[in-house]
Amino acid sequence: MSIKWVFFDVGDVLFNEDAQHTIYFHCLLLAMRRGGIEVEWDQYNHAINSAARVNPASAITDAARTFVSNDECWKQIFADGRAVYEATRKPRPYGTLQDGITDQLRLLRERYQLGIIANQHPEVLEAIEGYGIGKLFDVKVIDQVVGVSKPDNAIFRLAFDQASCKPEEAIMVGDRPDNDIRPAKALGMRTVRLRHGILYTAYDARDAAETADAEITEISRLAETVISVAR
Repeated sequence: MSIKWVFFDVGDVLFNEDAQHTIYFHCLLLAMRRGGIEVEWDQYNHAINSAARVNPASAITDAARTFVSNDECWKQIFADGRAVYEATRKPRPYGTLQDGITDQLRLLRERYQLGIIANQHPEVLEAIEGYGIGKLFDVKVIDQVVGVSKPDNAIFRLAFDQASCKPEEAIMVGDRPDNDIRPAKALGMRTVRLRHGILYTAYDARDAAETADAEITEISRLAETVISVAR
């Protein structure tokens, strides 16, 4: 069955979230130090990198817990650090547009219809329009808008319904083996992993179900890779 649609995740695919994640790292570190935990940045950063190889989704807090064993102390530290982080991230919760992604999307738009399936803040829809790429996407399914999140296959099916396409007619481009690649493959989509972002770059797929049909690290190779997978 020929490929008609290409769907994209947003975080660390269309948008770069490294700055937001780095801010979170430092907010929790400083909260730990305010809470009396004598941990240094390099120690915490090393712990994050180690945790990210095992479970990137919770690496930031998993790493912090290696230094904070007391549950009550942790609750206070987490609430403190998270509050500062959320206030800092509020102006741009979605990150910044990836360098080079616009040209790659235009190349793909010449061959396929494009869509978005993402766990994201609703404000990202305004950012997509603001950056001038909104017109390239015919379907935009955001979990905080539709009320269901990846990896639940219901969010993918919402996108298929809006696109009037079958899973076998679509490719999913994402950075997360667990949230993007695994559910997409289970539904019958082809998959491309963009290995990008400070949390997921070092994470290896756990099994065949999380292994994409193709994997890239450079955005400049996105269009050619999608076209190759589509053949």
